Amino acid sequence: MQRKRKLWEINMSSRRQVHFLDAKENGCTNNAQQKQQSLQQRKEKQSPSKASWDQLEILGGVKIFPQGLCSMSFLRYLYMSHNRISVIPPEIAQLKNLVHLDLSYNMVKILPPEIGEITELKELHLQCNQIRCLPMQLGRLFQLTVLNLNHNPLNPDMLQLYNSETTQSMLSWLLDSEGFAMTPPPSRKWCYLGGRSNTDSISRNGHASAPNNSQSTTSGSNGTTSGANGSSIHGTAFTVMCYNVLCEAYATKKQYPYCPSWALQWEYRRRGIMDELRAYQADILCLQEVETEQFGVFFRPELAKAGYEGIFSPKSRARTMTANESKYVDGVAIFWKRDRFTLVKEDLIEFSQMAVEKYEKDCKANHQMINRVMVRDNVAIMAIFEVLEESTGQRRQLVVSTAHIHWDPEYSDVKLIQSIMLLSALWKKIENHLREQNPQADKVDVASMPTIICGDFNSLPDSGVFEYLSRGRVNKSHLDFKELGYAKILDKLTPRRSQLAPTEEHLEHDFNLLPCYFGSNNCTNFTYGFRGVIDYIFFTADHFNNIGYLDMIPESWFAQNGILGCPHPHISSDHFSLLAELELLPASGSSSNHGNGDERQTS
Repeated sequence: MQRKRKLWEINMSSRRQVHFLDAKENGCTNNAQQKQQSLQQRKEKQSPSKASWDQLEILGGVKIFPQGLCSMSFLRYLYMSHNRISVIPPEIAQLKNLVHLDLSYNMVKILPPEIGEITELKELHLQCNQIRCLPMQLGRLFQLTVLNLNHNPLNPDMLQLYNSETTQSMLSWLLDSEGFAMTPPPSRKWCYLGGRSNTDSISRNGHASAPNNSQSTTSGSNGTTSGANGSSIHGTAFTVMCYNVLCEAYATKKQYPYCPSWALQWEYRRRGIMDELRAYQADILCLQEVETEQFGVFFRPELAKAGYEGIFSPKSRARTMTANESKYVDGVAIFWKRDRFTLVKEDLIEFSQMAVEKYEKDCKANHQMINRVMVRDNVAIMAIFEVLEESTGQRRQLVVSTAHIHWDPEYSDVKLIQSIMLLSALWKKIENHLREQNPQADKVDVASMPTIICGDFNSLPDSGVFEYLSRGRVNKSHLDFKELGYAKILDKLTPRRSQLAPTEEHLEHDFNLLPCYFGSNNCTNFTYGFRGVIDYIFFTADHFNNIGYLDMIPESWFAQNGILGCPHPHISSDHFSLLAELELLPASGSSSNHGNGDERQTS
């Protein structure tokens, strides 16, 4: 399909003449006379909103940047060379879709800072102008591959930078040198799910803090009320945080070119991460992308000062590395307030090892378990805690698990298989634990164990992973399986229900999980190329009430400040922390409505 470039010529005899120029027939030459000879004049009948062209060229010795041009946000290519323009209006920032801007051979002296908001730009031609200084905001054009500043009277420092550095290095220097004067994000709001206004927030150091039960009460989803000691009238309330902290190895300029280099440095980001953890004071912390070394030298000692103990496991590859190499491998961690919880047992779930074991045992009918699943070395950990039930004085046990599921969108099958294996492993480990505690029992009730599952599942709410976890079932022919023949082995991977009573169409599990952030439209992961919900906190609906959760940073703050993605000087990771308040119900009772008004369908 041939592209059409619209030619907009302004001269003394006519204020505006609109033409179409066939780019192929005329060779896209810069010679104005040759172009004018090939023009076929016609009256423009299309409105800008319905324009089928995306290229515009302006000729004729124009002195003033044409009024109304900045409203043509559909433009992708704008050619304005060989004119006499001296001033570029700040409204040029409205041309959000420009990928090519040619302002060469003009009389431009100053570029407006707003030019840095045209972040789709890949080529910017400014040669042969009168530019002496560049705005630091030019560094925000992180996708720029061509920046031509030849034959401009640049000041000596800028000229030396331009002549000695690559385009990307120069842009990075400008971005790092730009001052960030914007205010921090506003306090996040607590959303209570049972009569408490979702506009309530308690601010601490610029963040919303977790409910302070010594100062206020919280309404539970079934009408219960939290008391001063952290227990509700009917159960025990506590807070759980899930947070992918973005490990140092992944926080590179190549991955996040829109973020200043200094704001990507671990020494800078870790202060913001720890400030956030301390501000919220969650009773249980589930963290992902924690580097092995940083767990030992930073997270564990710093959180110990705040009353936490913790466990950690790196990804499976760490076992194949030297000690010096393995310290940079990331993994998952769980921390808990030592004055509220006692660790009974901890365990590791290695998905690559499970894939090999399942394949060797009864999954040889599908080689994808080896070719696709086994080579992804993601892990999860499980902790069994005891907590004192204040209302009864009894000690209760509960399970907390955190996982980091494979990231690649092309491997949706691996994500789903890993999630299935996660529940299968948890079910088996809980069963073994209950048998150890009750060796004389003929059978144990795994479904009676309160369970919380947190993690970065790298899966959107419309994925097979979310469907399986939240609804308790997923179709064996789900698109996420990619028709790779998994149907032959799926019943061998799932927890008790599918193994004892497999169905022809669905995989099922018996955990009866609900998400804490059900119905939230905000994202948990925000980068320039992606924005979506991929992190979750699930709980067993028979054992917990979902009292409330911490809402996300308002989207208006990102829009008003032109933030392209995270990390950011005010946000230390590309993920946002999730924080929920749960109420552990007494063992003798349960609620028919567990926190968000959604009753999971069961078969």
